[in-house]
Amino acid sequence: MTHAQKKAELRKYFFKPPPFWESIPASLWAEIQAMSKPLSCPKKTLIYSEGHYPRSLYIIRKGRVKVYIINNEGAEQIIYFLGKDEVFGHRSIVCDEPSPVYIETIDDCVLDCIPRYHFERFLSESPDLNAAFLYYLGHEFRVFVNKISVFAQKPVQERVALALLVLNEKFNEHPQYVMVLNFTREDLASYVGTATENLIRQLKALKEARAVIIRGRKISLEETDLLWERAKVLLYQSI
Repeated sequence: MTHAQKKAELRKYFFKPPPFWESIPASLWAEIQAMSKPLSCPKKTLIYSEGHYPRSLYIIRKGRVKVYIINNEGAEQIIYFLGKDEVFGHRSIVCDEPSPVYIETIDDCVLDCIPRYHFERFLSESPDLNAAFLYYLGHEFRVFVNKISVFAQKPVQERVALALLVLNEKFNEHPQYVMVLNFTREDLASYVGTATENLIRQLKALKEARAVIIRGRKISLEETDLLWERAKVLLYQSI
């Protein structure tokens, strides 16, 4: 595969949209910003839970959050990680439904919070804002289906390799440099969908194969071609 084909393939498994404020009139964005309030949250802060209605639209200005569910066995299953300039809370507001997920910070975060009633008013008055968030909802659903269906089919060795490639593509703002992934082993295992012990064994195997370098909880991708080979991504179909 070419570099462009690889990037396109990885983007089937994560959603990093352009900021919505780039697709709406500048005057509207200025009005939205005037209603926004900053919120600082230390890591491991639960912003809201499944079954609750988010009180705001949240924009991440610094840090990362995890989006997860609790399965029938009471275990955490991470669906997405979100980073700078990404938003959350919009699905429940647009659909007027309680949240189906938990949102928790994994770093110290700074958020912009647009109160729900203001955001609902902006949605009702602006077709451009509506279009931006309908785009978000449609693409989020596609990514969710791809991740759940493809990850469910793959053996854990392939899931780990693919997850490292996906997270590197999503969070590496400087592709010309080696990206250092910094996640707890528990969070990474939850994202992959395996036990922490299994994840650690797979990372050890990748380290021995010199595909990655591991220092503490930090992982550097060294031989991405080997990771692509381990992921066997072309053997599976996605939507």
